[in-house]
Amino acid sequence: MNPALRRMGVIALVLLGALIAQSTWVSFFHHDDYGLIADSRTLIAEYSVPRGQILAGDVVIAQSVETDGDFYVYERQYPEGDYFGNITGFKSFNFGSSRLEAAENAVLNGSSSLLTFDDFWATVTKEQKPGGNVVTTLDAELQRAAYDAIADTGVKGGAVVIDPQTGRILAQASYPGWNPTEVSSNNGDTATAAWQDLVAQDGPDSPALDRTGQEWYPPGSTFKTIVAAALIEKTGATADTMVPAGNEYTAPDTDHVIRNSSNQCPDQEMTLEEAFAKSCNTTFARLCVEELTADDISSMAEAFGFGEAFETPLETLASQTGDLSEDAFRAQACIGQQEVRETVLQNAIVAATVANEGERMEPQLIDRLTDSQGDTVQNGAEDSAGRVIDIDTAQELQVLMEAVVEEGSGSSAAIDGYTVGGKTGTAQHSDSSDDSDLDHGWFHGWAMDKDGNPAVAVCVFLDSYDEGASGKAAEISGMLMEQVLEGSGE
Repeated sequence: MNPALRRMGVIALVLLGALIAQSTWVSFFHHDDYGLIADSRTLIAEYSVPRGQILAGDVVIAQSVETDGDFYVYERQYPEGDYFGNITGFKSFNFGSSRLEAAENAVLNGSSSLLTFDDFWATVTKEQKPGGNVVTTLDAELQRAAYDAIADTGVKGGAVVIDPQTGRILAQASYPGWNPTEVSSNNGDTATAAWQDLVAQDGPDSPALDRTGQEWYPPGSTFKTIVAAALIEKTGATADTMVPAGNEYTAPDTDHVIRNSSNQCPDQEMTLEEAFAKSCNTTFARLCVEELTADDISSMAEAFGFGEAFETPLETLASQTGDLSEDAFRAQACIGQQEVRETVLQNAIVAATVANEGERMEPQLIDRLTDSQGDTVQNGAEDSAGRVIDIDTAQELQVLMEAVVEEGSGSSAAIDGYTVGGKTGTAQHSDSSDDSDLDHGWFHGWAMDKDGNPAVAVCVFLDSYDEGASGKAAEISGMLMEQVLEGSGE
């Protein structure tokens, strides 16, 4: 071989070996450093164009505004503040993102395959592609009304309002709320201080906790709606069926006496309608021991959605019935105590399903997704989860729930000129066996329009409200349902 060629070959091999060694060194020992540089460039590029808006109807609840920053040109802000913080979540270059900002990130930052036209236009103009918009199903006025009503009670709580025929969520308010603007600030000091304040409040008292879906609670007597459904489906009972009552009941193999809240059920028998309207604990505890099995109850609860982590696209906790194997457990569970835990969203779905004659619709928070110009690229789904109960069963439950509003504990939910049904619930709870907190208050229910069609369903939860808790929840529910009915032109 020519000596000159040989020398060139050796030099080439040495250079190739050096290149491989350098590449290996970088890959194994400096990967994170180069990754940080790449991530920084990605962030700078993402913040160089406006991120898409999140809207409630035509009300902007999250938007990007231009700043005078050198690297991060746009900053995320939330003009409706506390009212929608549980829905929007935050978008921060320091702390990531949450809630809708995270769930719909691909649309909002423009990387979704749905935004093909924006892709093409960005290629033509050689500019960074702007984000698309997320239009929610929420009614801004209704959301504000729900939030303010709970705030006025002075306790933590949540409210969900649903269209029973479509599953569209019209309001999903959680109090106390929070404004994600400071956490999303481009000013590092401002964002860090806000984040540290938020972390310091982490837990059940956190204002960033969505009390409608990220936390569950004992549902009290609202769970009797599910128990009544199981009884009607299994035994063919009607509103006029005679059931056991009385003001005291002791389940087998226990010394614990179950009583009614105010000795309102002294007769040893009454109709199912009367027992439901008067919320006789003794009736439903006894029915779950003598007439219903653990499988009857758990299967009915699962049909209504227990055990499912709904994605609206916000993911929720899955409600649970707990251990129903022993008679004593079932007796307590069937009055919404023991280990039964339910989210506010789930409890609204139960009411909506009854109103919709037994068909359960999947809850949905997205009305439509649009490109940067506001043109729709995808509509939100309106999907059925199937039939939960027979139409006849749903109609019997409607009779029971109407009685609660017409002559029972839910009278403050009544709306002149409309058929309204519901169920109140008072739930005992405590953090330890030695201490008992103030009672939770619940109401879930529905209203028909003037043509008799299901128009709205609702659930309101008040945390540790004490005396009058369920009545106040019913009052707020009635106000919210009336606002929907009036807004629909009924």
